[in-house]
Amino acid sequence: MSRKYLIIIGATIVSCLLLAFGSSYSSIGSNPPNLKSPDNIKPPAESQPSLPPGFPKKIWQSWKDDSDDPTDRTVGFPHQWRVVNPQHRYERITDANGETFIADRLPSAIADLFANFTDPILRADFLRYCVMLVEGGVWADIDVFPHRPVSEWVPRQYLDKANLVVGIENDHHKRPIWRGSPYSVQLAQYTILAKPHHPAIAKLVDRVKGNLEKLFQSKTPGGTVTFEDVMATTGPFAFTEVLMDYFTNATGIKHTGDELDSLKEPKLIGDVLVLPKDSFGWLPQDHYLEKGDPGILVEHLFIASWRGSHPG
Repeated sequence: MSRKYLIIIGATIVSCLLLAFGSSYSSIGSNPPNLKSPDNIKPPAESQPSLPPGFPKKIWQSWKDDSDDPTDRTVGFPHQWRVVNPQHRYERITDANGETFIADRLPSAIADLFANFTDPILRADFLRYCVMLVEGGVWADIDVFPHRPVSEWVPRQYLDKANLVVGIENDHHKRPIWRGSPYSVQLAQYTILAKPHHPAIAKLVDRVKGNLEKLFQSKTPGGTVTFEDVMATTGPFAFTEVLMDYFTNATGIKHTGDELDSLKEPKLIGDVLVLPKDSFGWLPQDHYLEKGDPGILVEHLFIASWRGSHPG
């Protein structure tokens, strides 16, 4: 074989090798390396049940800003929502753009009301209901830590029946949950799973709008918004009241929460799935399930950073 042909063959071999290695290098460089997750971050199982049709795969939170770790106590929390729910889109609404969201997505009467009051906790509560109304998906307060994927929240027997999922925050075992209250449970509004435009959430937005208008009419300029004002106007008192009314209308039976006393399994009322207390309201000092039980879906830290500015 002549030298000329040997040179051609050699050049061809070198070119092929360069192309092979170049392709391999490019493939490796285009993907980030696998980073080791912290010990408390557990990805979901490869095979997990799907959410029922109609529940958007979105997770919504709000905070003052879009920082990765909003507080010293919630380091890793937003990241955890993404890790255990990789198929969900994560959205954070901040103080700077919450008003824009309301103006873009809600009727002008609601947008005008929202633009004309500044109390941060009243705004945060009203915002969550408006988001759940027009967008649906999961709402989670910034101090809520997810233990299980959202796709595991609805048992299979309810997949074609549930349109709204709520949990019990507190249970006073057939005694009034608040002084003078007709209810013996408090439903959690720090975590909600909803389909868009659910009638109970629509009623809630309307009720809270009216509550806010009455509250502002009753206050002198610069008047203090108290803890009780928040709870009854936009908070868990209002949330529980609207849901109990919805249950009563759906079943024709008066609901006070007594029927949910010491609930151990999810209960469907109309098209609303009510989860046991430990699902959303598990507390180290007050629980039925032991730590690590798969029945604990989320854990709420109850930071309540707003309490100091709302006496009562």
